[in-house]
Amino acid sequence: MSATTSISAPLSACRSWLFVPGHDPQRLEEALASGAEAIIVDLEEFTPAPQRSRACIDFAFFAERCRQRGRLPMARINPLAQGGDGELAVLMRGLPAAIFLPQVESSMDVVLLAMAMAREERRGRLEQGSTALIPTLESRVGVQAAQHILKASPRVTAALLGTGDLSRDLGVAADADVSHRVQVLAPWRERFFAACAEAQCLAIDGPWPYPQGIDDDLAWARSRGIRARCVVLPDQVATVHRVLGDA
Repeated sequence: MSATTSISAPLSACRSWLFVPGHDPQRLEEALASGAEAIIVDLEEFTPAPQRSRACIDFAFFAERCRQRGRLPMARINPLAQGGDGELAVLMRGLPAAIFLPQVESSMDVVLLAMAMAREERRGRLEQGSTALIPTLESRVGVQAAQHILKASPRVTAALLGTGDLSRDLGVAADADVSHRVQVLAPWRERFFAACAEAQCLAIDGPWPYPQGIDDDLAWARSRGIRARCVVLPDQVATVHRVLGDA
């Protein structure tokens, strides 16, 4: 079995991708109970800097609990030069199904992380290429460079659109009306979807941070062929599964 096949097959079946803090036992328990198919311990945004080291150490135990429940355990590290390299070295001991990289704006970001992941796989005597690499595109520059980013490594079999940071990069005010935010993001989401389709890469749509309205937004995305959604609110997982179905 090729490395690409071994890392892409289970990821392609995931509809719900739940991001959780790595330092909060209650939130981790809620994630396990949510039914999310992929659970991502987010060291970049959701875990405070002083707790990141402990969260990395604890990841192996949490990852095993995920696997026992049929969930895919993953983690999002910080950029390599901002602590991500050290985080990766510890996290890989827990055999993550994928590592997310934030703030990706060029193919070199992917190449450097792929090299670091290969190094850690050698150290852990793991199958080379067995861990997927999922870039987060969250700026205009990143989305515009998607065609090159998504083809920078065979580890990249999925990509996430970071709609929160992207909307800020596009000048959308934090208190802007939801409909305005959706309208501004729409062409950029479609551009991201198209780039993923061209690269034969699973497109993970960005989160819906509001308590209402996700049904209509999921339906819009599904009409454009999207079948995977990032989630930050556990109670949205069931809605994601219902609306996306087997699409």
